[in-house]
Amino acid sequence: MNLFTPLRPVPRGRFHSEVIAGLSLAAVGIPISMGYCTIAHMPLSTGLYTMILPPIAYAIFGSSRHLSVSADSASAAILAAGLVGVAQTGTSNYVALAGLVAGLTGLMLIAARIFHLGFLANFLSRTLLAGFMVGIAVTITCQQVPKMLGITLHTSTIIGTVSGVISHWNEISVPTAITSAICILVLALGTRIKSVPTELVVIVGGIAMASFIGLSTWGIKSVGSVHGGLPIFAMPHVPGGSWPHLLELSLSLVVVILAQSSSLARSYAARYDEPFDADHDLLGLGAANLAAMASGAFVVNSSVTKTALSDRMGSRTQWASLVAAVAVLIAAFTITGALSVLPVAVLATVVMWIALGMIHIGELRTLYQHRRDEWIIAMITAVGVMALGIEAGILLSVALCLLNHVRHGYNPKNHLVTVDEQGRWIMHPVSERSEMAPGLYLYRFQAALYYANVEKFLDDVRSLCSPVPPRCICIDFSGITDVDFTSGQVLQTLVAYVGDRDIHMAFVHVSDEVAEQLHSSDLDASEMLEFNTRLHDLIDHYATPAVTNADNTVITDGPGDTSVEHIEESASPDGPRKILGGSSRQRSPATSDD
Repeated sequence: MNLFTPLRPVPRGRFHSEVIAGLSLAAVGIPISMGYCTIAHMPLSTGLYTMILPPIAYAIFGSSRHLSVSADSASAAILAAGLVGVAQTGTSNYVALAGLVAGLTGLMLIAARIFHLGFLANFLSRTLLAGFMVGIAVTITCQQVPKMLGITLHTSTIIGTVSGVISHWNEISVPTAITSAICILVLALGTRIKSVPTELVVIVGGIAMASFIGLSTWGIKSVGSVHGGLPIFAMPHVPGGSWPHLLELSLSLVVVILAQSSSLARSYAARYDEPFDADHDLLGLGAANLAAMASGAFVVNSSVTKTALSDRMGSRTQWASLVAAVAVLIAAFTITGALSVLPVAVLATVVMWIALGMIHIGELRTLYQHRRDEWIIAMITAVGVMALGIEAGILLSVALCLLNHVRHGYNPKNHLVTVDEQGRWIMHPVSERSEMAPGLYLYRFQAALYYANVEKFLDDVRSLCSPVPPRCICIDFSGITDVDFTSGQVLQTLVAYVGDRDIHMAFVHVSDEVAEQLHSSDLDASEMLEFNTRLHDLIDHYATPAVTNADNTVITDGPGDTSVEHIEESASPDGPRKILGGSSRQRSPATSDD
């Protein structure tokens, strides 16, 4: 078991950046986590607890050096929806059941690690991740707009938020909107000063203004009281018949955690060219949720906003999370009273600013310019996350990525290959009928052969057989990694079709695995097929144009011995190479009588 992986190695000379990032993470993460508590209907103090033991557990058992693990909006919303009807919000039993769900979620994540289910994260392509980041950023931004304007809305959807702001425009608090505008201005100016944690400046400034100027007298709302100290534990009482519902709730949370955390971790691993072990990460996330249960908190996940903030402040390991955990532990006993006066508009503005920073316009522009189909998938992913939620949006985009992959495999870009005077390989469309040597076509198929694309393979080869039949069609198997049963049967038909037209066929660059699959298809029944010869010997053999008589019967292939046995001997320096089915057909354009 690899422990403390996210803490190693510590970048030389960068520990100062880790400390600054950790303090910024604590300063901004505390009020953000309190906001997530509101979504989950949990006491505000539990938001502090999600930032103490869970990130420490993840730093020990996890894999990513960048993820900030604590309370999260998506998991908080799912938790609140799942516990409705099971316990009354605000009661000690509700808090205890939330801890129980965190423990069940942690156990399921560890079970997923045991059964190596982390491979599911491999279906999350970089295209999907780009769209995911856009979707989650826009969703978080829209959720903050009403708070920045002083409007109270009871919806979390984008459409509901937009329509609510429009219909309640007359309720906009001008002082609140001005406060938000000032915060945006400070944050925008702070982008020019990389070394200053602007988010921390805005948070501290908001608390100072609320304390000394009295923003409440202007109708600017604060986050409310925060009770510090140690958590209060209580044994959960599970109502009769609720266990299946709690297990289903925990499984839903596992799906969301796997989708969001894996997407986010893979995104940062790709950005910094670092390894990422999805199975290892499941163990860290499971341990973090067990730690959340043990500390009186609720389910935790990777936080998109806090991870982005930590990265912006220069953190490259989990040391920033450990520094933040120590800072939050101290804050839980000292400054909870001061936190209660933080204006909601200030907190919402900071969250919105961090969320917008997750959208990488340059990456999307490059994707649009070079791979339009993948850009479309990224945009559908973004819309899916915004309209359907993170879980459904991720599942939709995974399905689209798989369909796009199948589309490429179904209709691959196949070529005829030639060599120029400098020895470079040139790819041509099949329609150009470009010859590698006189009467020799080298056809390269660029995908695994399976039942859906084998007809494309068959049509291409058949098109090369007429109107002027070649002497040989050579199939380059370097891009064919698999041949299923249906394709093997079709190949058998194709070899017979080509042989009936006195056209020789050869297979080159066949891997051992594919060779076994071809042998199992009984392709050795044809005398016109040469299997896995050396391409250069084949090209040399057909370098001289064939000489034919009046009835188009081949007299000789050129100077010297051009019999099949001659090719057989020259195909391998280790001795004769097998030609499936022998070599006795006199009319073969690839051979002549001895």
